[in-house]
Amino acid sequence: MIKDIGAYSLKDMKLVSFGEILFDRICGKYYLGGAPLNFSWYASQMGANVSLVSSVGRDDNGDLALNKIFSSGIEPIVTRNSSPTGLVDVRSDGTFSIHKGSAWENIPPPVIPEINFQMLYFGTLSQTTSNNRSTLRKILDMNPKYVLTDINLRAPNYTPEIIEKCLSEAAVVKMNKSEWEVVSKVTGIQDPEILMSKKGLGALAVTNGSEGATLYSAAGGIEFKPERVEEVDPTGSGDAFTAVLAVGILTNAHPAQALAAACQAGATVASKKGALVDLPEDVRRAYDEQPL
Repeated sequence: MIKDIGAYSLKDMKLVSFGEILFDRICGKYYLGGAPLNFSWYASQMGANVSLVSSVGRDDNGDLALNKIFSSGIEPIVTRNSSPTGLVDVRSDGTFSIHKGSAWENIPPPVIPEINFQMLYFGTLSQTTSNNRSTLRKILDMNPKYVLTDINLRAPNYTPEIIEKCLSEAAVVKMNKSEWEVVSKVTGIQDPEILMSKKGLGALAVTNGSEGATLYSAAGGIEFKPERVEEVDPTGSGDAFTAVLAVGILTNAHPAQALAAACQAGATVASKKGALVDLPEDVRRAYDEQPL
């Protein structure tokens, strides 16, 4: 899918995810998530070795988050600080408020000499603080073979500079249709394939909810629309899509196969409550027989 990517076996595949851990508070109930954690959760289910670099508070929610991460098989490179664990209040109309002054806004550089990994994942929200931008720069300087960035725009928690930074660092970019409209305005580029050429991207995925997604790569643009499901909660569905697509890219899956598996993963998550659910067996085994 990406020129010269080769193919990695699942057992040898190492991914690092950087960014926020937070809880969505909906009608008084707490649901663990945050795009980098969600991505890690689903990449791990696909058989990849995943490390999550983040921070939580020294509070009950921090305990809950770490217990969930430990039980999932994700390697937590997670510090604890005096700020509260991240929290988002989600209102009945779907609007939300991200609590500021949270632990994830102050993620220190990983306390390890070096991480040897094939892919680094990060989004936009975590880059809203100068400390996190500095930490991300240090991780990028560890020279991951590929960088995947999710343009997950949560107004007003992004800037044109953050968007341009994501595009300049990435080999693979994922965004949804409304985010593509913002990216088009920021870059002045109206065609996804021209954006790929200008920014040197290897792959670009644009999702469109229940209508599926389009994947652009060296093979051109292809579309896939999954079977319609009854949507219960879309939270985390885009992150599941991104994780399954990432593993497909690293195993050198055919673009059509990777896109189909990613869309099926997203649809599954959207049909269930909460961002962290179990993927079906057929999705988890989608790349088992990739040639190595």
